[in-house]
Amino acid sequence: MFDNNYMYKFIEDICNDIGPRESGTEQEILAGNKVESELKKFCDETHQESYISSPHAFLGGIRYGALIVFIAGVFFWVSLLGDLSIINLNPVFDILLLILAVILIGVTISYFILEVMKYHETFDVFFPKRESNNIIGTINPKNEVKNTVVFSAHHDSAFEFNTFYYLKRFGQLIINIGYLGVAIIFVAIILKLIFFLLAIEQPILFMVFGIIFIFFIPIILVYVFFHSYKPVLGAFDNLSGVAILLGIAKFLSENKNNDEIFPKYTRVHLISFAGEEAGLRGAKRYVKAHYNELVSNQTTIVNMDSIAKKDFIVIHNKESGIGAKHDPLVFEPLLDIAENLNLNPKLLALPFGATDGAVFSLKNIPAASIGGLNLKEELAPYYHTRNDTPAVIDKEALGQFAQVCVEYLKFIDSKS
Repeated sequence: MFDNNYMYKFIEDICNDIGPRESGTEQEILAGNKVESELKKFCDETHQESYISSPHAFLGGIRYGALIVFIAGVFFWVSLLGDLSIINLNPVFDILLLILAVILIGVTISYFILEVMKYHETFDVFFPKRESNNIIGTINPKNEVKNTVVFSAHHDSAFEFNTFYYLKRFGQLIINIGYLGVAIIFVAIILKLIFFLLAIEQPILFMVFGIIFIFFIPIILVYVFFHSYKPVLGAFDNLSGVAILLGIAKFLSENKNNDEIFPKYTRVHLISFAGEEAGLRGAKRYVKAHYNELVSNQTTIVNMDSIAKKDFIVIHNKESGIGAKHDPLVFEPLLDIAENLNLNPKLLALPFGATDGAVFSLKNIPAASIGGLNLKEELAPYYHTRNDTPAVIDKEALGQFAQVCVEYLKFIDSKS
């Protein structure tokens, strides 16, 4: 069957020989080179596709956004102190402070919504460019190509999330509270500006808003230190997925003469994306470059992300944060296969964040993502923390996920 030891050793080798792999760094490129060298052993063709992006734009603005919110709150308080006659404040200066505060928080909210939550590259122009490489291996069927299946994962690793490491599940809650706090302060400043223009005095109301802002200052500090600039090993997220790609390639290569396993009409692409932790940059570049090909070749995508436990699989039917809905023609067969293999599957929405699979679904290319994260019910202690080491991965889980993928390939091939 599947060579679990081979897959696990690949994860260990990358962690020991290369280490953490921040997007757009030499370590990410070295990991990609290693992936390609392994795929060459099993695939008919392999190649790399380079692209340019601004990986720090995705999360690098969070601390600056938090500081900007703090500055806007200070402007609000200066205006409030003028209302209370504690300081002498020129009315022109007062209104300028409020307008500036509205602009500052407006920019911050735009950054969080567009760049962090929706993964648009709106603010990338303010961050340095870097080069990354996607790795693609291809296995051709025995006969005429009638359709294509893509199995994908990513080989870069995330910055450590201080909030998750130190505050655990409470840190996840604080993130949502922070969103609420920014919204409250934004509304308060807009109301104060409107009331100022209408010459309506409500010092008590705005004093309450000011006190609320003071209570939110510790949460602002949490956002300032939301993540470190030290990437984690990323064995679970997501060398596990990349290892499964290699396991699939090895298995198909070893069964090339087995008509019950090797595809007759379905081309297989095994893709290890760069830049997933930098806002899905690698997957976005790939889809943009290959969109017509993906559509014309009747391509379906199974993306794998973060696998650790055996006898457990999460199949995502949608990714709520980014607004992606996966195709039931992909996730329903995967669910049936996992149930038949007794893997205790759960069909769940991804409540926050996104996977590379979402990039395809947003372009109406049939896709789904599978993995071992149930972020709706728990926050694994090794998710985006220094605990993400090979030790958290069960070898058998790698083989089980590889089997799900191969069974899906057989399902697609049988329909050709």
